[in-house]
Amino acid sequence: LTITRSTDGGNSFQFWGTVTQSNNRDLDNGHLVQLSNGDIVCTFRNHDGHSPSTDTFYRITASISHDNGQTWSFLSQIDQRAKNGVNGLWVPFGRISKSSALQVYYASENNAGDQDILMRSSTDGGLTWSGVTVVAGGSTTGRDGMPGCADFTTNGQAKVMCVFETTEGLGRFNVKSVVSNDDGNTWGERAQVYIATGDNNNAGAPQVMAATGGALVVSFMTDEDTSQHNWPTNGADMKIVTSDFTDPAKWGRKTLVSGVQSNWPGLLAKNDGGALGCAGHNGSSVCHQIHFS
Repeated sequence: LTITRSTDGGNSFQFWGTVTQSNNRDLDNGHLVQLSNGDIVCTFRNHDGHSPSTDTFYRITASISHDNGQTWSFLSQIDQRAKNGVNGLWVPFGRISKSSALQVYYASENNAGDQDILMRSSTDGGLTWSGVTVVAGGSTTGRDGMPGCADFTTNGQAKVMCVFETTEGLGRFNVKSVVSNDDGNTWGERAQVYIATGDNNNAGAPQVMAATGGALVVSFMTDEDTSQHNWPTNGADMKIVTSDFTDPAKWGRKTLVSGVQSNWPGLLAKNDGGALGCAGHNGSSVCHQIHFS
């Protein structure tokens, strides 16, 4: 797992450090979050095996850096279990709560057709972890996965929105959201964010951010423009939709960010009111500056 760093606002990136490396581990899904003391925690999947199809033991692992991401050391295991049918652990996302706890959201498979979003929290910088909070999927059947969360305020009420892909209701991937009114302790208001246009097309791998200018922004990949029906390998691009800080959100202004083939997109809010939108693109990685009007 490699860290790259930009010192020019995301216009270019250079190698900065390595979180971990192994010849016999499935290492992926890295996500960074900075603690109040300046330390950076990277959470990631850390499975025994070479790929999701050959994994034999599942872990969501945390490593820590004390020098702004240049060197790293093991911190803790957030969750782990041996393979037993289809029961993998995937795609962690870190958030610092209003109470200064480190929360990690991740996907947990129940079987081939059902997956939930779970959250565990730490009040000691990631050394130890709480029990499980079910964020999404506990009362539905579908593959809820790839969570991303953002804080926003509407009508004086602080809220957290988490978005995720799911197959619930359609049998193909679409994007939904849930909202917490108590800093991530409980969740509800399951709602639709985006359904791909056309027949049997998909939309997935979402992320959400709150722009400093006052908009919620959700990114996702979709094959709706090509209808190649080889999801997610071929025919997908990266798009965003936006909403004002309202609850429920009102999504619109769909915009293409990165063309075919774009995989596993992500967003970063910038201090100038814009965003950095990045995705794997034709075997490499590409980032786009996004501005809102």
